Amino acid sequence: MSYATPIDNPNPYPINIGVTYPEVWHLCQTAVELAWSPSRDIDFSDLKNADLPPEVRAAGAEWWSVRAWMEHVAIAYGAERLKEAVATHQPLEVKQQITNFINEELRHHEASFRIAEALDQFHASPRSSYMEEIIPSFHDENHERKLPFLAGLALNALFESMSGDLLAPRTRNAKFESIRQICKLIDRDEARHVQFGRILLRYHAKDISDEDKQVIGQVFVKKLRQTLLRGVYSVVNLPEADRAKAGHVRALSAQWGLGASHPDEEVEILRGSLKRIREWVEPHGFVIPEVPELDGLPDPREQPALA
Repeated sequence: MSYATPIDNPNPYPINIGVTYPEVWHLCQTAVELAWSPSRDIDFSDLKNADLPPEVRAAGAEWWSVRAWMEHVAIAYGAERLKEAVATHQPLEVKQQITNFINEELRHHEASFRIAEALDQFHASPRSSYMEEIIPSFHDENHERKLPFLAGLALNALFESMSGDLLAPRTRNAKFESIRQICKLIDRDEARHVQFGRILLRYHAKDISDEDKQVIGQVFVKKLRQTLLRGVYSVVNLPEADRAKAGHVRALSAQWGLGASHPDEEVEILRGSLKRIREWVEPHGFVIPEVPELDGLPDPREQPALA
């Protein structure tokens, strides 16, 4: 089923100025109170002045470039959802929350590329061909439009939840104050994104058909396996040579305290995250299919790489 709404020139009328979800409006107000700016609030001199080997600086810049690319693709995703929110006459707080999401992902992108620049140089484009394909496919609108609007927003919160689980050890890893601050601030923003999804699910899970609930579970697993486990959240699903290279960059960044997670630890972190997500959504009738890489099934690294 497709839920595509013509939004090249959305008709905003009637404009809904009421508040349907008071908890979401509270999140919007909190976002204003806790707003921050990477260029204004973070001092990157500790990274610029650090005594780090060139190889470590290059690895850290590559790692934070990956982070910046993922934050950047979320900006376009948010813009599409905002157009949909206008076209479908969503209440004020939903439009405001999506606007906040766009702004927050943009500052996460800025914070990440500023770390990369302070270490060495931000990679404006991936230097690996597989990464050029992987990240743009994460928010493929052909997939997003197959989901009911609010259910799709709730699905995105599942990934924000996983991201938050990875941020905790990356924050602990950070030996530099600038990186530690940024990890904490990003985590605080993403906690609101997760809460937004939880609120929507609580209100609307009963309105989502069993068919759409199955589709949401399938899309979640597809995105996880074909994008996030192929060099973003983990390197486990990369071909052997690419896995070794990307794993080395992460391991080196983690070894020197540059706010990275070691590749050997990521799968276990994500396994726990997946367990918590299932506990969250299954009472609402959603089923998350098996993820071989995280569910203890045959080791996917012994299998052919995903097409």
